[in-house]
Amino acid sequence: MMMEIAYGHSVSSVDDEFVKFADNALTGAIEADSLVATLVDFFPFLRHIPTWMPGSGFKRRAFIARQRVREMLDTPYDKVRREVAAGTAKPSFLTYLLDELSKDNEITPEDQESIKYAVCLMYGVDNSQTIITLLSFLLAMVLHPEVYRKAQAEIDRVVGSERLPELEDRPSLPYLECVLKEVYRWNPPAPLGVPHNVTHGDVYRDHYIPKGTMVIGNIWAMTRDPSMYPDPDTFLPERFENLDPETAEQCSPHRMVFGFGRRLCPGKQLGDYIIWLAAANMIATLDICKARNASGEEITPEAAFDSGAVSHPKHFECDIHPRSQKVADMVVQLNAHTT
Repeated sequence: MMMEIAYGHSVSSVDDEFVKFADNALTGAIEADSLVATLVDFFPFLRHIPTWMPGSGFKRRAFIARQRVREMLDTPYDKVRREVAAGTAKPSFLTYLLDELSKDNEITPEDQESIKYAVCLMYGVDNSQTIITLLSFLLAMVLHPEVYRKAQAEIDRVVGSERLPELEDRPSLPYLECVLKEVYRWNPPAPLGVPHNVTHGDVYRDHYIPKGTMVIGNIWAMTRDPSMYPDPDTFLPERFENLDPETAEQCSPHRMVFGFGRRLCPGKQLGDYIIWLAAANMIATLDICKARNASGEEITPEAAFDSGAVSHPKHFECDIHPRSQKVADMVVQLNAHTT
């Protein structure tokens, strides 16, 4: 969906060329963002270390990551530009930007770079964070089956068994809303957000921040603040229930996990919609539980996550199967209708 919105490109398989570009770029960026790699941001003299010198692997990884990101930026953009010239381009965010910027003036190289990054961020970053959030949701549901059963009961009561959940159902599913808020809080996809440099001197709580200072928003610490979230290490959707509107707004992880102010993630609303629809439909159609070993004993996964720019859940096993044959048939029919 994100690829179609961004570039007008329909993805038919995991082997899709554009998907591979995005996956390679994301993998390269994560590998380049190890602890050693990020030290160069705090100790700039490290950038002068030759690539052949022991300990300079972070520079080689950064070069590879840059090449992969460049490929992700350029290849889909060039393809759509050719389609626009030929009159065969499908409507997308990219074609909209190209049309708007070309109405009065010729698109400059600077414009092209801005367009490439804006569209690429919509798919590359937002899609990766969507995947991380949904994997965190799966892990949480495996570890907390009572939460999953409660969410299923709510959807069964509101939606029924003759159709699948839709966005119009969202206001009527408050417990699901609490579950997803707790997923965002429990494991924010980008725990330290994206570092930014201060463009001019500023003061925050009597602390002077000089121009050029790198500022990092510690989202993970914000979502673990015990004064706002008692017993923060416990997965507890009920913490968001029965709050007055002002408190609910202050406590909502949406205020932080998508970034802040002018640097707010441009795909926030779309990404949130996709996550809600995916989670709601999984709950409505699937039973998710712990996997079992050869002896039939349940395997309880560990709530463990990778450290780095993104907090990806570590590999875990689970058992996922349709709730009923009726539900399975409904999903197959829907898929046949939309493809």
